[in-house]
Amino acid sequence: MKFPKVLFLLAAIMLTGLLMAQGTPKLELSINEKKVNMTAAERSGKTAVAYRPGDVIHYEITAQNTGDGIMNNPVVTDPIPAGVVYLPLTAKGQDATISYSINSGISYQNWPPTYIVKDAEGNESVKTATAEMVTHIRWELRKPLSPKEKRILQFDVKVK
Repeated sequence: MKFPKVLFLLAAIMLTGLLMAQGTPKLELSINEKKVNMTAAERSGKTAVAYRPGDVIHYEITAQNTGDGIMNNPVVTDPIPAGVVYLPLTAKGQDATISYSINSGISYQNWPPTYIVKDAEGNESVKTATAEMVTHIRWELRKPLSPKEKRILQFDVKVK
């Protein structure tokens, strides 16, 4: 009868070792922005990059697992910066489900987001949100993020 107890003990030690070897994931984000429609002088560096109404800015977020454990189901949420408007359908991310908030990040929906309006009689109707109403974008990564692995998430905005 000692033999099964020894096997149980060895299995418990191996399981504990595996759990401890999994490590700890750590998500680090870096954000880069680039004006898409730079002038020749801005591109050459002769003048500083200036933002004017109508300019398009491309945002690229690098989400990297800098820890030593696998990160399951990471979620990245980014607010739309003040003074710009999200350009519809420009949000991208490999193996990511993308959703949008029109209420400061309280809830998220697929594109296009909708909202409910009540008229004077209390009747409700569903309206489609405009791009100007988008306050946040969320990427839910569908595949685990291994240690040192990174994913690129992106979106474009237009200066108001």
